[in-house]
Amino acid sequence: MISTKKYLYTLLPLTVIMLLTLKPVVAQQGPQKSIDTIKIAATDTLLPNIVIKVALYTSTIDHTDFLIRRKLDITPISLGLPEIESKVKNFKNRLEKYGSHMNLRNLNSGVIILDEISRNLASYQRILNNYSIELSQSNAEVKKILRDPMLKQRLPDAVLMEQLDDINVEGTALDSLQIKILAKVNLLRNRVSINLLQATDIISDMKYLTRSLKLGMWGAEETPLFSTKQTEYPNRLIDVTGSALVRSWDIIFIYLQDKWDIVILGLIIIIAIYIWILLNMRRVKKMPDKEAILEPIHFLRRSILMSCSMVFFTFIPFFFANPTMSFLHACELLRLLVLVFLIYPYLRKPSKILWVLLCILWLYYALDDILLEAAFGERWGLFIAGILLAAICIKIIFYNKLIFKNIPESPVTRMLSIFSLALVLFSIIFDLTGRISLAKILGVTAIQSLLVGISLKAFSTIVLEAIYLQSEAFQESSFSEFINYDVLRYRFLRIMWILATAAWVVFLIHNLTLYDTMLQGLDVFFNSTRTIGSMAFSFKSVAVFIFIIWLSTVISGFINFFFGNKKLEGAGKKSRIGSMMLLIRLTVWALGFAIAVAAAGIPLDKLTIMIGALGVGIGFGLQNIVNNLVSGVILAFERPIQVGDLIELGDKMGVVKEIGVRSSKINNNEGGEIIVPNGDLLNQHLINWTKHDRNKQVEFLIGIQHKTDINEVSDIIKGALLKNKAIMLTPPPAVVVQQFTERAIQLKIIFWIHDLSEAGTARSNAMIDIYDGFSSAGIQLAYPATPIV
Repeated sequence: MISTKKYLYTLLPLTVIMLLTLKPVVAQQGPQKSIDTIKIAATDTLLPNIVIKVALYTSTIDHTDFLIRRKLDITPISLGLPEIESKVKNFKNRLEKYGSHMNLRNLNSGVIILDEISRNLASYQRILNNYSIELSQSNAEVKKILRDPMLKQRLPDAVLMEQLDDINVEGTALDSLQIKILAKVNLLRNRVSINLLQATDIISDMKYLTRSLKLGMWGAEETPLFSTKQTEYPNRLIDVTGSALVRSWDIIFIYLQDKWDIVILGLIIIIAIYIWILLNMRRVKKMPDKEAILEPIHFLRRSILMSCSMVFFTFIPFFFANPTMSFLHACELLRLLVLVFLIYPYLRKPSKILWVLLCILWLYYALDDILLEAAFGERWGLFIAGILLAAICIKIIFYNKLIFKNIPESPVTRMLSIFSLALVLFSIIFDLTGRISLAKILGVTAIQSLLVGISLKAFSTIVLEAIYLQSEAFQESSFSEFINYDVLRYRFLRIMWILATAAWVVFLIHNLTLYDTMLQGLDVFFNSTRTIGSMAFSFKSVAVFIFIIWLSTVISGFINFFFGNKKLEGAGKKSRIGSMMLLIRLTVWALGFAIAVAAAGIPLDKLTIMIGALGVGIGFGLQNIVNNLVSGVILAFERPIQVGDLIELGDKMGVVKEIGVRSSKINNNEGGEIIVPNGDLLNQHLINWTKHDRNKQVEFLIGIQHKTDINEVSDIIKGALLKNKAIMLTPPPAVVVQQFTERAIQLKIIFWIHDLSEAGTARSNAMIDIYDGFSSAGIQLAYPATPIV
C-alpha cells in the first residue's frame, strides 16, 4: 500500500492553491526567465492532471487489491474440489468394475449422488467464470495504468514523485498477483470442467444401464430357482451383505453431506411441535376432568417424544427432492422402531406375533434391496420371505378378530393386505423363474406397502390427537374455536386420509423405481405449453393461480373469524367492525387475484380478454351475482346496517349476524338463520330498529265501561307504568282515548323501553300491573264489540 496516502490527501489541495497563486507572480517577472521558472511554467497545466490521476489510480489499485484479497476467495473451492474429484473417480472405478452387476437401486443412488455433485460442480464453474472475468477486466485496468506515460514523468515535487513511484511498484506487484491468481482460477476451471464432464458421462452411462436393466429384467436373468446351484454364485450372502451395508452408509453420508441444513430444519420443526404438544398435555393434566379428556388419546399419552419422532421420520423424506433408497431405508428403520414402541402395547397377543414377523421380513427385504451382487442364499431367502409374507397377508385378510385393543381398526388394512399379497405372489413367481430384479422390487414393494400404510395411519392418528389436545387445552380461546375438533373432526380426518394416500402412492412409486419417470411426467404435464385459440398457458400457471386464490380465501376466512365474526356479549350490542372486515376481505381477495395473475404469468392483454369475456357473461346471466357483490361493497361503505342491528325486511325480522360479500345472515327469533342477498337489502324497504339506539315504543289497547271515570283510570294506568323500571320516563307514558264503541271506551297505552329485545316482557308486565291496579280499585274491564288488535 502507498505509505504517504493520507499525507498526500492533505497536501494536494495546498499544492494546487500554491501553483495557482504562483502563476501570476511568474508572469509579472517579465522577460527575465530562469531555467527553474521555465520548468514551473511548463508544468502549470500538467500538475493538476497528475494530481487527479494519482488519486484515481490509487483508488483503482486499492479497490482491485481488496477485490483480490477479500471477494475473489477461491480457497473454499480449492479445498472442496479434491473431495469431489475423489468421489467422481470412485464412481468411475465402481462403474467400470461392477457396471454389469449393478442393480437398479445402486444405479439410482449413483445417479442421485452424481446429480448433486454435478450441481456443485456447475456452481463452482459459474463462480470461477465470474472470477475469471472480473480478474481479466481488473488486470486490463492495472495494465492500462502501468502503460500511462505520466508515470515516467520527472517532477520537481518530491511528494508527487514518491506517489508515482508507489503506484508503479504496487501496480507491478498487483499485476503479477492478478496473473498468478488468474492462472490458479483457470486451472481450477479446467479441473472443474473435467470433473463435470466425467460426472455427466457417468450419469449418462448409469442411465443407459438403468434403461437396459428395466428392459431386460422381464427376461430370465439367472437360472430358475430349483435348478440353481451354489457354484454359480462365487460370493457368500454374509460377505455381500457386509459390503452392501458399508456401501450404503457411505452413500447416506455422501448424500447428506450438503443437506444437513434440511435435516436441521426438520429437527427445528419437530422440536417446536414437541414443545407445543408438551405444553398442551401439561395444561390438560391440570384440569379436573383430565381422565375423560385424555381417554381418546393413545400415542401421545404413551410418549410425546416417540410420537414426535414418528412424525419426524415420516415427513423428513419429503424434504428431499429425490432421496436415495439407502437413506429412505434408514429413515424407515428408525420409523419402524418408533412404531413398534408406540403400537406394541395396543396389539392383541396373536397380532403381536404377526407384527414381529412383519418387522423381521421388512429387515430382510431392506437388506436384500441394497445388495449389489446376487448370492445363492439370497435366492432362497427371497423365496422363503415371500412365502411367509404371503401367509401373513392371508392371515390378516381372513382374520375375523380385532388386531388392536383400545385403538379403532383401520378400514384399509384388509385392502393393503390384498394388494401386498398380489405383489408378493408375483415376486415369488419371478424368483422361481430367475427374474431376480423383478422379484426383489416387487417383494420390497409388498412389505413396504403394508408397513408404510400402517405407519401413515399412526402418523395421521398422532396429528389428529395433537389437534384434539389443542382444542381441549384451550377450550375458550378463539383459535381452539376456529379449529373446533368436534365440528371439524371429519374434515380433518378426510384431509389426513388424502395426504396419507398421496404419501403412500409416492412411496409405492419410489419402491417400484418409477420415481424419476413420475417426476418427468409431472414436469411435462405442468410445464408443457398448451394453447386455446391464440392463448398459450401451462397447467403450472393454472395450478399457481388456483393455489393463490385458495390461499387468499383461507386468509380472508381466518381474518373474518378472528376479527369480524365476534360473538356479541349481551343484548343490545352491535359491532361496526363487520363492515370493515368486509372491506378487508375484499382487499385480500383483490390482492390475491393480482398476485395470482402475476405469479401465473398471465399477460395483461390476455387478462383484458378474460375480463371482456366475463363482462359478456355478466350481461347474459350473472347480473344478480354482480348486483349482490356491488351491493355488498355499498353496504360496507354506507353502513346502513351493522352486525347486531335488529332489522325488518318485508316479512322477515331478525338480528344481523354477518355482512358477507354476496349475502348477509340474519338470525331470527326462532333460532334460524335467514340468508338475504345483499341486493335485497338495498332494493327493498328496510327498517333498522337499532340504527341510532335500541329504544322502542310499545302500545296496546284496553276497554273500560262507559260509566267508569276516565281520569281515575288514566291515573291508575300511569302509576302502574311509572313503577316499571324497564319503561322510560322520557318520553313519559301516555294514555290516549282511542274511540267509543257500543260496549266500551277504548284506551291506547303508549310507553317507551330502553331495549327492544325486552318489548314482549315489558308489555306483559305492564298489562299485569294495570290489571292488578284495576282490581284493587274495583274497576272492571269491558270488551268491545270488535276484536282489539
